[in-house]
Amino acid sequence: MSRKLITILITGFIIEILCIAIAYSGDIKKSIPSFAILYITSFITYIFAIFYISKNAETDEQDNNSSSTVLWAIIIFSLMFRLTLLPVAPSDDIYRYLWEGKLQLNWISPYSHPPEASSLEHLRDGFFSGINHKHLSTIYPPLTLMVFAAADYISHSIISMKAVFLIFDVLSIFILLKFLRVMGKDPLNVLTYAWSPLVLISFAARGHCDSLQIFLVLLALYLYAIRKNLRTVFSIALAVMSKFIFVIIAPFLIPGKKFKYVVVLFAVIAALYLPYISAGKGLFSTLLHFGTQYHFNDSVHFLIFCLCIGSPLASKIVTALIFGSVLLLLYRRHLNLFITDSNGHSPLSNGGSEKRGNIDINNFVLNYAFVAIGTFLILAPTLHPWYLTCIIPFLCFNKNRAWILLTGTVVCYYFMNHELFSKMIWYNDEWVWKEVHWLKLPEYLPFYVLLIYGWLRTCLATKAQRHEEKA
Repeated sequence: MSRKLITILITGFIIEILCIAIAYSGDIKKSIPSFAILYITSFITYIFAIFYISKNAETDEQDNNSSSTVLWAIIIFSLMFRLTLLPVAPSDDIYRYLWEGKLQLNWISPYSHPPEASSLEHLRDGFFSGINHKHLSTIYPPLTLMVFAAADYISHSIISMKAVFLIFDVLSIFILLKFLRVMGKDPLNVLTYAWSPLVLISFAARGHCDSLQIFLVLLALYLYAIRKNLRTVFSIALAVMSKFIFVIIAPFLIPGKKFKYVVVLFAVIAALYLPYISAGKGLFSTLLHFGTQYHFNDSVHFLIFCLCIGSPLASKIVTALIFGSVLLLLYRRHLNLFITDSNGHSPLSNGGSEKRGNIDINNFVLNYAFVAIGTFLILAPTLHPWYLTCIIPFLCFNKNRAWILLTGTVVCYYFMNHELFSKMIWYNDEWVWKEVHWLKLPEYLPFYVLLIYGWLRTCLATKAQRHEEKA
């Protein structure tokens, strides 16, 4: 038995014991201090596992023969963790999923009526009291709503809704395995996603729907890497219809100079909106409301908000301008990848090697998508922990220490929802937890220090390489 396999078995059993403890500790929201201790302990174990794997790459024949065993151990443990956490009390978001699934099965559009509408009183059940933001209609895009309806059709129960999104989470693991191999990466790197405490808590324990979006984005990136153009565009269109923000990476995945793919993208979007079109302005009213009225657990946006003297409108405009500038720079660089010289050679063709050129292009596209999504998360007015899960698959290809660390320090967020540090206030016609700004320091300060340090180190290394090339 190899040392790597022994390490994976030991760390896997430690995390499993911690998952059992979390499952038996009850509702996370009612036992935040004990949950935080268990989460941090599992995160430290997870950090040890991923960096042990990366620093102890097997080179001899015996270790290579055992790598498949190590991979199977990683996958089996990842399934064990998820099944252990499945009975945990879910986020209150899941009550809205059940409500909106039920509405659709009764031929009522969730865009047209908020849960508190008197006309829907006859549909209220035992889950109704747990719904958040009852005065607002749905914020979710059409595909996500359709999945709510499908899960509710199977069974109007929490376990059915959680199980459906857990399936997408597990599918993401297997797509990542295929994607890692295509990109020439060690499949063992899937551990970064499969064992992530934040992923485990967000999907298996709390039942958030973001696993659907992650699966579709990964599927689109994988299909792009193997040059299945039409399927790529179809997948990224579905991803956009599961969470709007992923439209920012669509330009990276649409083959250049082929207008038909843009038509396909918008045709899929239009087709999915068609069953809900009668809602009119209601299709986007809640999205605009949250985008303009709410901010919670923000970092850079909070600094911009303070510099704009507390003006929500001014801070949103400045944030949008910064984000737009970053996206334009990335799109411009992406277009430059496909500029050919007078002989018809791409700058990434690498001496005429088509395979090498494709891998280079895939790496650039993957990095651009990573930077675009990361920039959005940094500038986001609201950042709940489960929002961070969309960056974690990218860390399987690029073990950015700052982002990995943030998936651990984000546990500070939960204390903003605890009476020990915060209190309930009346805001936008509902009771919400008051934001605790000083808790952002232990959450974000280590992240930004490490992020800036990594960026400076990369810049210096690039500069040194250019000097060597000139010499």
